Amino acid sequence: MHVKLRKLAALLPLLVAGFTPYEAETPAVESYYQYRLLKEASPPREVKSFRAYDSGLAPRMESGLLFTYKSRTAKRVALAGSFNEWKPVPMARGDNGVWYYLLSDLADPGEVRYKFLVDGLWTRDPRNTATEDDGTGSYVSVAPHEGGGEGTHLTYRFVGKNLVEFRIYKPLARMISLVGDFNNWNPENDLMKREKNGVWRLQKKLRKGNYRYKYLVDGAWTVDTYNSSSSRDDLGKLCSRLVVE
Repeated sequence: MHVKLRKLAALLPLLVAGFTPYEAETPAVESYYQYRLLKEASPPREVKSFRAYDSGLAPRMESGLLFTYKSRTAKRVALAGSFNEWKPVPMARGDNGVWYYLLSDLADPGEVRYKFLVDGLWTRDPRNTATEDDGTGSYVSVAPHEGGGEGTHLTYRFVGKNLVEFRIYKPLARMISLVGDFNNWNPENDLMKREKNGVWRLQKKLRKGNYRYKYLVDGAWTVDTYNSSSSRDDLGKLCSRLVVE
């Protein structure tokens, strides 16, 4: 009897999965890879994403606003808004012509105003009926967000065209330098600034190219832990990699 019960308990997850709809309307946690498979765009929505890496780095959870825009013919789509001083940031194209971007760095709850830049032309979000007059005879889209902060699993992000913000969470560090191909690996060129929440931050304007970099934390070298792309420096040591397109 006990053997049969154990076998039935082992089968329960499979039985439940068999009766679970293939696509949940609002999943509690989504895989970041799922966004590539989106078939339709939708108004911005709060999501929680599980991002796994092929390089062996620890998976991480992200939460934020997911922006989507559908166009099979567009060559480039970018997102800009009140959250990044209206500096366009590239969106990724999915397999079905849905462009997507996860904005995961909104600290305070409230509203964001935004537009899409589609092949050089500004447009409001056609899927979002909430708009606001921008004072120039056009409209911007408006979306609410819950907030939640950046968290501690931070890496670089693009905050404008060729403008990269490097971020690292080290609340106990006394000094951190950003060092890489872009500053001839000189630890004195790019000193990062510490915020009260323990996040160190620095923005750099970089030309198109492939860059290697590390952090020098209180005299000790460290890679960008949550950047899944890695390389080797001139001494054969592991370092992080960044591509500016």
